[in-house]
Amino acid sequence: MAQATSLRTNPVLQRFRKHRLAVWGGRILLVLYLMAAFAGFFSPYDPNYYELYPPKGNHPPTRIHFVDPETKRLSRPFVYATKRSIDPVSLQPRYEEDPSQGKFYVRFFVRTPEHPYTVFKVFRSDLRLFGVDPPGRIFLMGTDNFGRDLFSRIVYGGQVSLTIGILSALVSFALGLLLGGIAGYFSGRPFHLSLPPSRWRGLGLVLGPLSFLLWLGLAAAALFLALSFARLSPGKDPFSLGIDALVVLLGALAAGAILYRLFREPIRLDPDDLIMRTVEIIAAIPSLFLLISLRAVFPTDVDPLLTFYLVVGLLGFIGWGGLARVVRGIVLSVREMDYVQAARALGASDGRIIARHVLPATASYVIVSLSLTIPGFILGESGLSFLGLGVTEPYTSWGLLLQAAQQGGFASFTDRPWVLWPGFFIFLSVLSWNFLGDGLRDALDPRRRT
Repeated sequence: MAQATSLRTNPVLQRFRKHRLAVWGGRILLVLYLMAAFAGFFSPYDPNYYELYPPKGNHPPTRIHFVDPETKRLSRPFVYATKRSIDPVSLQPRYEEDPSQGKFYVRFFVRTPEHPYTVFKVFRSDLRLFGVDPPGRIFLMGTDNFGRDLFSRIVYGGQVSLTIGILSALVSFALGLLLGGIAGYFSGRPFHLSLPPSRWRGLGLVLGPLSFLLWLGLAAAALFLALSFARLSPGKDPFSLGIDALVVLLGALAAGAILYRLFREPIRLDPDDLIMRTVEIIAAIPSLFLLISLRAVFPTDVDPLLTFYLVVGLLGFIGWGGLARVVRGIVLSVREMDYVQAARALGASDGRIIARHVLPATASYVIVSLSLTIPGFILGESGLSFLGLGVTEPYTSWGLLLQAAQQGGFASFTDRPWVLWPGFFIFLSVLSWNFLGDGLRDALDPRRRT
């Protein structure tokens, strides 16, 4: 009782509840994530199930009747079977209700032993929220060009799109907090990098491999540019050949100087400079271009489950820079606080000071930033899948469903607009996350007291 009373009087919770859009955003997200978590229960069919005969490709949403046409009174919800024909003008399939086959009543909590599913890959079940008896079919949002139920595919697609948003944000925030904290706390305290790696100690164990790869990449880039200039040079006269040889020689000398410095002399590196320069390099490249370029490095025919984790890693990798920059600024101010200085005077290690005293000061910003970053990753996954570089069949996502709609051309707008439903769910989830993040920002702002 006392705990419930304290929750009601919590000023942060009170400020959040005053933000009506944030409350509704949280409710919508709760519904979306519950549907995605229990997709098998909420979807009437398996997402990849379709019938060869009678074909149901591009079937419009099924009309649900609540009034019995014979008695003109309210009755149990029911649907009619449909019969398919081809429009002689547009050559598109046309479906008409066929009352001669009888009524198919909508039933709740039905069993489908022919289409079982698993919950969290652990529990096996065949219970579904609603359905109709065969040969009747109920398509709340129509079907795609193969005749697969679009509502079921949207519910299952939410598992991928919504999960990728959270997992990518966690990867991004793990990198951003770690590297941003290191950059801020160890700013002005350079370490010496020398080879072999067995000499790396302390912070060098974390930043040593990164800095080594950067220097090695710089040497390889200098040599590659010189060789590319010589290979692409059109001139064949002695003067042009001499220029090519000079460029290759300069490139080799530059690469040799970098390698000599790397292998013969210790390199003095400031963690702040190293991490922030890396952030600036990533930020200088457009995010979508960088994401497509990194995805193109890997083959497109890899296992679909591996593609899922690959997209998570790529989205997290390109999204940590902004958080690291802000965390660095917060840590730079917090590390000079009296309680941090007292902990250092008492002999606390750097790792303990960062974990117990410095990073907790960034908690409010991290919570707000996390809620505002997730929708960006949802859009990123949707964009990759829309371009054919993200999740592939037999898995599905909202972006992949939009790609299928785009393949239908302008007819997707005129003849079968129901295939655009995945775009609405992308819009709804992104908008809800933004409302929720806006409410959390106002609720956690220490300057707001009312």
